[in-house]
Amino acid sequence: MIYLLSLIFAALICFFALLWKMSAIAKENTVVRAEFPVGRLKEPLNLFFISDIHRRTVSTEIIQEVKEHGVHLVVIGGDLAEHGVPFPTIEENIKRLASLGKTYFVWGNNDYEVDQQRLTSIFKKYAVTALRNESVLYERNGQAVNICGVDDIRLELDDYREAVRRLQSNAPTLLVSHNPEIHHQIHETDGIDAVFSGHTHGGQIRIGRLGLYEKGGMGTVHQACYLISNGYGTTKLPLRLGARPETHLIKLVPKQQH
Repeated sequence: MIYLLSLIFAALICFFALLWKMSAIAKENTVVRAEFPVGRLKEPLNLFFISDIHRRTVSTEIIQEVKEHGVHLVVIGGDLAEHGVPFPTIEENIKRLASLGKTYFVWGNNDYEVDQQRLTSIFKKYAVTALRNESVLYERNGQAVNICGVDDIRLELDDYREAVRRLQSNAPTLLVSHNPEIHHQIHETDGIDAVFSGHTHGGQIRIGRLGLYEKGGMGTVHQACYLISNGYGTTKLPLRLGARPETHLIKLVPKQQH
C-alpha cells in the first residue's frame, strides 16, 4: 500500500512539473531570424511577422529586439484575438506592433469572434492596413512590393483569385494567409515570391513527432519561399510542448540571377 501511494505521489509530482514546464514554454519570447531571396527586389527589406497572438500581450522585449534591427514592414498573420480577449489588450498589441513600422493584417478564424467594428476602429487609429482578399502596393525608396492578404480559409471566406487580381507585374509579391492551406491554391504563373501563414501553432502540444498539426517551418512552394509559424500565443490551453512559440524577423534580399 505504501509503495502504491509512493508511486501515485511521484506520478503527481511529475505531472505537475510537466504542466509547469509546458506553461513556461508557452510564455517564451523568441524572434527567429531568416533570409528570403526575392525576385524583382531592388534592395533588402526587413519584415517582422507574427501570428496567433490570441490572449498574449506582445512582449516589450520582442519589440525592443526588433526595433534594434530596424523593420520596414510588420505583418500580422491572423488570430490577433479571440472570444474573451479584452479590447484594451488587443489595442495595446496593435499599438506596440505598429510602432515598429508600416503594419498589415489578415483575418484568422478566431478574429471573427470579437466585435468587428471595434477591431476596425483600432486598425484605423494606428494606421494598420487590413487586407481581405485584396492587394495593396507598399513603396519605399522607389521600391514597390505587392502585399496580398487572403481572408480565412477555414471559414470559407477566402478568395485567392481576387486577392492576386490587381498585382503590379514588375514588383515582387508577398502573400499573407492565416491558413497555410493557401499553398494548394498557388500557381507558379501567379508570380508569388513569399508566403506567410500561421494557424497551426505547430500542433501546440506534441509528443515526439505526434501532434494535431506539423511543426512550423520554412521551405519552397511553387518557387515561392514560405513560412508557417508556430505562432506566438495558444488557444484553449495556455500550454505548449514540442512546438515553441515564435515570432519572425525576415530579411528579404534580391535574388541572385544566374
